[in-house]
Amino acid sequence: MKNLNDIDDNEIRIIGNTDGERDNGKKNRVWLYVAVIAGIAVAIVSLVVALHSGKGDTDVVETPSPSQISTQDVSVSDIWLNNSDVNKGEGVIRRDTVVDGINCAVFTPINVTPELFVGKIDTIDEGIVFAAMAADVRRDNGKIVGAFVLNGEPLAWGLSKKGYCAIINGNMAIGVADNSPLFEQATEEGGFFFRQYPAVAKGQALCNNPENKAFRRALCGLNGDMVIVVSMDKVLMNEFSTMLQHMGVDNAIFLVGGSAQGWSVDMNGEKTWLGTDAFEKSDYMNYLIFRR
Repeated sequence: MKNLNDIDDNEIRIIGNTDGERDNGKKNRVWLYVAVIAGIAVAIVSLVVALHSGKGDTDVVETPSPSQISTQDVSVSDIWLNNSDVNKGEGVIRRDTVVDGINCAVFTPINVTPELFVGKIDTIDEGIVFAAMAADVRRDNGKIVGAFVLNGEPLAWGLSKKGYCAIINGNMAIGVADNSPLFEQATEEGGFFFRQYPAVAKGQALCNNPENKAFRRALCGLNGDMVIVVSMDKVLMNEFSTMLQHMGVDNAIFLVGGSAQGWSVDMNGEKTWLGTDAFEKSDYMNYLIFRR
């Protein structure tokens, strides 16, 4: 008969089988597990850091599309523009330049008031020193595309184009957003508001789908002034947007381009036509104008 105290050659027993020593064994195993887990965590972090630093040279910054722009205008006004200069008269200063090989003209209205106009415009009104078609109109029914406010009265609603211009109390804000509180503010305060294709948002050129080449126009914020940039060469929309970015434009939206009706009057009263096509069939033909 086997003695319980006898130990076979292939048998293992724990010697010193007290409660305190069992607790110490458990504690030692817990600390061992903690050490192993910590080691694994350090290894994972090191691997992630190594992979991230290794791909830094291959990252590509893509030009954002309008759909990638924030859908809400964080600041109510962004930057309000008002071209006033006590040392100058009333009119428009034109500057011709070449950027990215594209010939263009920069029109800066001085000491005049921006507003929107809807209907058949008087091309001999001496009070208007600049005029350009603003929002697009549909060719099927002639109605305005996108949200539009005229003297506080909403004439159209819609978010098909994310670029916007708001004019309130003679000041202008240009931006890119789905939902801008400036639409409501223009309605409440008797202002103006319209939408167009976005060109530049916070100094970054934006992509648009149309791929035809044409004479382009854009309403821009440049060095704290509101300016209209017109291409003298036919270019793609995306080429024009990139050119505006390289010019240093902060925010910009397109205006109706091509040969659409428009004109500019300089400080000496000399009138220059931007285009003569008026699309008279639409009762909702609309213009951005600057008035003495």
